[in-house]
Amino acid sequence: MEYGIMDKWINNLEELVKSDVIVCGGGPAGLAAALAAARNGAEVVLLEQSGALGGMASIGLVPMLAYTSDGVNITAAGVCMEIAGEVVARMGIGQINPSWQSINPEIFKKVCDEKVTAAGINVYFSQKIAAVERDGDRVTAVAVAGPRGLKRITGKVFVDATGDAAVSAFAGVPFECGDATGKTMSPSLCVQYAGIDWDEYLSSEKAGRNYQKIWHELMDAGKAPLPERHFVGIFKTGPSVGTGNLGHIYGVNGINETDVTRGYIEGREIAGIIHRFFREHVPGFRNSELVNTASLLSVRETRRITGDYCLNFKDYLRRAVFPDEIGRYSYPVDIHSSSTDAEEQKRVEDRMQETSYQSGENYGIPYRAMLPKGISNLLVAGRSISCDREVQSSLRVMPACFITGQAAGTAAALSLSRQCITRAVKTDQLRAAMRDKLGAYLP
Repeated sequence: MEYGIMDKWINNLEELVKSDVIVCGGGPAGLAAALAAARNGAEVVLLEQSGALGGMASIGLVPMLAYTSDGVNITAAGVCMEIAGEVVARMGIGQINPSWQSINPEIFKKVCDEKVTAAGINVYFSQKIAAVERDGDRVTAVAVAGPRGLKRITGKVFVDATGDAAVSAFAGVPFECGDATGKTMSPSLCVQYAGIDWDEYLSSEKAGRNYQKIWHELMDAGKAPLPERHFVGIFKTGPSVGTGNLGHIYGVNGINETDVTRGYIEGREIAGIIHRFFREHVPGFRNSELVNTASLLSVRETRRITGDYCLNFKDYLRRAVFPDEIGRYSYPVDIHSSSTDAEEQKRVEDRMQETSYQSGENYGIPYRAMLPKGISNLLVAGRSISCDREVQSSLRVMPACFITGQAAGTAAALSLSRQCITRAVKTDQLRAAMRDKLGAYLP
């Protein structure tokens, strides 16, 4: 365990706000949790470290939602599809692509603002979780670092949607991070290009010359500017704009301060190198400009909490069904390389192919995986729930974070009538509320 339980000094801080449900983190998981809790009658405070909601989908510039469907069923039904539907409508797209749907980050931010305002959620931006106060098996407060220094926020039930399980770790919950040696998937720093001639590019793609093929030809000839075998992608997010998840920053652990700092600096350098490749080699990008790099590093993996149940690869392989499941999902195992080793990089896409489900197949996500050991009033949502590394690489993508987020928020609201004990929530009641209030997919 990396941290001990925080002391009572937090009690001496000035209280910023208190509420029934405190949701920490405003990315897809936290956004869904806050909306679900509010729609189930709870008073909600939503804390976000940046200046916008949406996390990876907005300030992280991750350009697409993947997957919202298993090919037959809309597994991301509920908050994810509600928000995605509004975003793509404003983008002028008639129907959501169930596999890889491009998203405009500015539109995403605006839709998020409108949703939380309509729900009456009390949002606080620029609030970084700094510490946790715990009394026995209960979290009693979080300390946040904001514009006026450290403040105290108290609540009855807490949702940890920080992505890094910060609330859980600071409260003393045991966790794992990365592989058996502690190595984590390499993050990226996503980018935006303007001035793209999409017609020219799409004509080239139709003729069999997409940017990935061109990059791999340079790799095979020993002329690629970076040792990057796993070249992800760029998506059309405007008439002449593309948003790209391009390049990896190797050797960076997202909960190490020195690594994260290097990640941002090196990520901006990589962004320039890859953009030169597009301008010089890819049809349609000759006159493009690199106009933005993300304000949030695209971290794929850090802590995974120890919960009441560890969702594991055997569950994935058997398409597991659980009596307490709060959703189902189908994205394949997608563990990005932690090094520049060409074979390790190639193995990423090979394993995705090997583990891909047939159309209509999916696996269950049990409520127990969201309940951290030793804490009675804390729920975890997003990529840090209790699971092994293979399953985490499937659940880390944004639609899955929406799924666990809306379950956490609903459970938090329901626990208010059960002495705020999250384990006391009846899963049949939880599932019914998720169906009725959110339209969640729960067969």
